[in-house]
Amino acid sequence: MKIIFFVFTIFLTSLALANGLNAINDPVMNPCIQRPNLAGCGSNNSPQPRQVINIPNRWGAIYYNAANRAVGYSENNTKGYRSANKEALQNCIKAGGGQDPKDENGEGCSLMTEYRNACGAIALGGKNRGAARSAVLLEDAEQQAIAACGKGRSYKCTIYYSGCSRHPDYLRY
Repeated sequence: MKIIFFVFTIFLTSLALANGLNAINDPVMNPCIQRPNLAGCGSNNSPQPRQVINIPNRWGAIYYNAANRAVGYSENNTKGYRSANKEALQNCIKAGGGQDPKDENGEGCSLMTEYRNACGAIALGGKNRGAARSAVLLEDAEQQAIAACGKGRSYKCTIYYSGCSRHPDYLRY
């Protein structure tokens, strides 16, 4: 009786081990087979630490004065929105010869768009018309600015300025 019990135990143990080994090669039981980049799916199934990249935020802003067509912008400002806006406003006033005259709506340099880790563009057209937009991709910001500037107008708008505010490594990871 002891021998039968011993043989039966060895048989069950071998089945359990065989199923365990098959689980390593089974994509359902082992997701590392289909997605080796998962955390803990390193070579030989040893966990690999994930690399943490700390990429600083960068802000940008665009201001425009329709009275004298002055444009001011800031890009890659690492201090924040307020600092980026202040820098762009100062650049707008400088672009107008140090003047910030009022337009027909009673406004001088006005904030057109602000962005973080993205791109911005301003398009200008006839009758001092201007529009600015921001987007993740520079091409999208430019296309959106041109479309907004020329919407419902007969004149053609062109990009006056476009640029991005983001760390060079931002889109690599």
